[in-house]
Amino acid sequence: MIRRLVVLVTVLCTNFLLSGCSIAGTPEWDHPVKYRLRVSVPRHYDAWVKPVQFEATGERAWWHPIGITGCCWKAPGNGNSDLDPMPDYIHVTWFSFAEQQSYTRLIHIPDPEALRERMEQPAPVQRNGKIINMPRDTLVLGLAPGGTVIMWIMNWAETAIEVGRYKAVPFDDDVRYEGALEAYMEREGDYLKQHGLQLDRW
Repeated sequence: MIRRLVVLVTVLCTNFLLSGCSIAGTPEWDHPVKYRLRVSVPRHYDAWVKPVQFEATGERAWWHPIGITGCCWKAPGNGNSDLDPMPDYIHVTWFSFAEQQSYTRLIHIPDPEALRERMEQPAPVQRNGKIINMPRDTLVLGLAPGGTVIMWIMNWAETAIEVGRYKAVPFDDDVRYEGALEAYMEREGDYLKQHGLQLDRW
């Protein structure tokens, strides 16, 4: 009986695929969905982010380049790394131009599928006068002065939900960033003199 039911459901989903039939009940979205990771930093506090490393234990290990990242906090930032499968470990390392300090953090996600389920919940947003039905398909790591790392899920900034907060470890990096640092200080030096690092904001 169970076997016949499975066959029936499979046939129905095949016949009505365009109408959105799904055994798991996944909602239909207004745009194709691809779950991904991006990195953001606060305005005026640019960072050089080294390739982010991922591991789905027993399945896959991979990495994705990010590079210089600037603006904006609590919003989708740079990078577009594929999260398939959802990793249980994320390793992020960056150089904070404002502090001239490098940081690193290994983030453990204890239940990756539970996180994906949260990301798959509908999070409608209004764009160009229309309501767009989308999940929170982007996992964002926010990197702030002092080594603060905040993890959000979102599609656009207004749907962001904080799902993790961590403290990175400072370390001495052998890499030299003189050219990028000089350009950064030309842009943001006056702001830093006036406002400092504002470590209590994050």
